[in-house]
Amino acid sequence: MASPRRASPYGLKMGDRWLPWSAASLASGAVLAVLASFALPLSLDAGDLLWSVHEEGSLWLVGAAALFLASIGLTFGLPTIQWLLPSRNAVVGMVGLGIWGVGTISLAGLSMLLVAFRAAVHRLGMGHADVELVSRDAGVTAAMTTFLIGFYLGELISALVLLRGGQVGRWVPLLMLVHIGLVPVTSLLPTQLQGLQAIAMGVALMGVAVKATEIWAHDQVLGQRRT
Repeated sequence: MASPRRASPYGLKMGDRWLPWSAASLASGAVLAVLASFALPLSLDAGDLLWSVHEEGSLWLVGAAALFLASIGLTFGLPTIQWLLPSRNAVVGMVGLGIWGVGTISLAGLSMLLVAFRAAVHRLGMGHADVELVSRDAGVTAAMTTFLIGFYLGELISALVLLRGGQVGRWVPLLMLVHIGLVPVTSLLPTQLQGLQAIAMGVALMGVAVKATEIWAHDQVLGQRRT
């Protein structure tokens, strides 16, 4: 029986013993990203942010910690996606994952910003006007723009490459596209449904991790039989 995929550049150059660890990292990062989305307020309204810091301070820290760990997990898990791609899509896949990597790394910076914001509210007594002023700061705006462009553009390219490559079920890239498509309308959904955006991405990345591990295990069995 032939192997169910063509070897990717990663597999050709450095073997694939790292794959299960990267897949586990991707799955862990996906779960932590979903956890962070439920722990942190989805609204960017200054009043909602201040209320969350004052009334849900511990949950805020849990969300920031989960976001930081999600950054690590997703960043180390992205090579799993590249490993799944056939050679003909490797270059475009690398470009997409490189852009997405900027976004996943930016999650760590965002988590630190959340911790600093909480400390400033409690220690400096920031009010509604102060939060509005910070939100208009050029540095904060540039950081958020970098994160949003890197994360969602990279995810979009990766989803399209996965959809074209056919190495995973079509539902995986389609859920990634749903995650991106819900960005402009999530705030309009009922509170109980706003978490669906993060869940869509989490389930999709879990699907990638499981599929990659299945193919890797299949290849290992074939290799043992040949020897």
